[in-house]
Amino acid sequence: MPDARPQHLSPSLREKRRYVAFKVHCAKPLQELEINTVIWQSILNFLGELGAAEAGIYVLKGLYTPEKKIGLIRCSHTAVEHLRAALAMVSRMGNEPVMIEVLGISGTIKAARRKYLGERILTSF
Repeated sequence: MPDARPQHLSPSLREKRRYVAFKVHCAKPLQELEINTVIWQSILNFLGELGAAEAGIYVLKGLYTPEKKIGLIRCSHTAVEHLRAALAMVSRMGNEPVMIEVLGISGTIKAARRKYLGERILTSF
């Protein structure tokens, strides 16, 4: 009887991911749900549903800090420039003017958190 477990892809065959750090410039503090809604509206308007699905875009939950207004988005390595363009097109949220600035791009969550979110690694002291 054949093994029923799913076969895993080797790392060279997996989709390569990038993590985009962003900062929201707005007069009032925004919650994570509000930011997710604005980002997804912009992505869908710019790329469409098919383009957004192919780009593999995912706004990482729990990594947005309302105090600093900084967060992370995961996407495919081929869709980084499309994501940057979609984020640049955000101009308003309701009646509030909003701008989303891309702080940088990283290959791992750990490096993105350390470089752009200002988190410290306890082993590096």
